[in-house]
Amino acid sequence: MPYVYAEHEIEDYDRWERHHEENAAERAAHGSLGTRAFRPVDDEDRVIVLQEVAADRLEDALAYYESDAFADTLEAAGVVDVAASAVLEQVHEQDA
Repeated sequence: MPYVYAEHEIEDYDRWERHHEENAAERAAHGSLGTRAFRPVDDEDRVIVLQEVAADRLEDALAYYESDAFADTLEAAGVVDVAASAVLEQVHEQDA
């Protein structure tokens, strides 16, 4: 299963979270199976998003993230910069 990783510099977490939640149906329509968001404990202005994407929908998801509609969503959410992004594949998992 592929994952999309993105590191966002944001203006305000509550604003970002509200827009992220409101955009869930649109992400799902483009192959998202769900997201997890993380924030460094020493940097409230940074959010790291890990999104699981259906393998057969990866191209659709990536096209959406390159679209003007998604750029507008990021702007509305107060995303100042996408500092990093990548498509990941899980290669290892281990309990404890």
